[in-house]
Amino acid sequence: MKKTLLSTLALIALGGVVTSCGKEQKDAPQPAGNTSARATELPAGETITGSIQTDSLALVDLYKSLDGMGWSHSNNWNSSRPVATWAGVQVSDVAGAPRVTALYLGGNKLRGTLPKSIGQLTALRSLQLQYNRELTGTIPAELYQLTHLRSLRLRFTSLTGEVSPAIGKLTELDTLDLSNSRYDLSMWWNGDPATAKEHRPNGKTLTGSLPREIGQLTKARYIDLSFQGFTGTLPTEIGALKSAKYLSLYGCHFSGELPASLGALAQLEYFSAGLNEFSGSLPASLGSLKSIREIHISGNKLTGAIPASLGALKTLQQLNLAGNQLTGTIPAELAHLTGIYVIDLKGNKLSGTIPTDLGGAQQSLLISVDLSDNDLTGTIPARIKRYLPDAAKYAGLHGLPDYGYTMFVLSGNKLTGKIPAEYLAYPKTLQLLLPQQAGYGFSNEPK
Repeated sequence: MKKTLLSTLALIALGGVVTSCGKEQKDAPQPAGNTSARATELPAGETITGSIQTDSLALVDLYKSLDGMGWSHSNNWNSSRPVATWAGVQVSDVAGAPRVTALYLGGNKLRGTLPKSIGQLTALRSLQLQYNRELTGTIPAELYQLTHLRSLRLRFTSLTGEVSPAIGKLTELDTLDLSNSRYDLSMWWNGDPATAKEHRPNGKTLTGSLPREIGQLTKARYIDLSFQGFTGTLPTEIGALKSAKYLSLYGCHFSGELPASLGALAQLEYFSAGLNEFSGSLPASLGSLKSIREIHISGNKLTGAIPASLGALKTLQQLNLAGNQLTGTIPAELAHLTGIYVIDLKGNKLSGTIPTDLGGAQQSLLISVDLSDNDLTGTIPARIKRYLPDAAKYAGLHGLPDYGYTMFVLSGNKLTGKIPAEYLAYPKTLQLLLPQQAGYGFSNEPK
């Protein structure tokens, strides 16, 4: 069975953030006794400072700084029991010595600011502090000294300030989750700018521009910066994230043009830059994203034509460019997207006719096409496919229309000719097709 359009959301499991249906997946510290049986080897010639003793002192300071008495899970913390028995603490053998290698304190009611002593946990591989809304202050400079970190999760906290250029020191990172959202909402916004504020979380956020040193995270596969207060242009160095599979910039305040360097992300499967202030043209280099499955760039100020190069994206399953100011015609090349499930181009300034082969038999997986509220003219193509090959196959997908056929939304255009007979047989479809459309000249409009 082919992967579904939500398959790339499984990447979120790298950070354990939400389920494929967008629901929150609550975090809690792992139970005590998390000593890993697997030893961690260091690269030849590399050493790590510190010891289990300095680790324990840093943990005690963390406990006191973040109101450990009020934590949801604090078993054995600040006691004489071995550090490996403290709730949420993982100890592993590092170069022949026990060290703290992971902290799992997500959703643990941490309260206060991160202490500088966090930088003493020099063997730390994973720092999980997500879903602690009372975690405040800035990211301490000492955190960027944890150069062995592979997972850093600070999602849905109240951290403020700027991300330091020192982020570039964390070259071992696989997962960087700085999102300010409890959920992943990038799939569900309907493209209407009037609803944008409803999707922006309340509370404090990270601010400032994204440092160009972000491009030094060449091992990072999962990067989520969504719903923060980041401003300025996206650095061209973003194209150096050669291992990235998931990249979300959704719901920030980025502006300027999308850099052409994005096309260099050959491993990228999911890209979301919706609900920002990006302007200028879509880079044609996006057509080089040979692994991409989902592109979400709705709700910006993009102008110009849709690049024909997007038609070369054989793996693409969702294309969402709604709510921009795109002009020109719909590229005929979009009919070459044989793996596509959803095309959403509503709310632009597209003109001309609908490509003859769009939605034809070659796009057998297509579920939804929304071309509403543009300036399209001409007739509805006779080849538009209207039935799913296997409706039951899609029954478990969240947020998709509960119809046994492909849904084309065409209202708010200037189409003429005849309404296809298949549409006349489905009143639900006509409700989507005819509002704002009636009177434009369909010769067989229902009375």
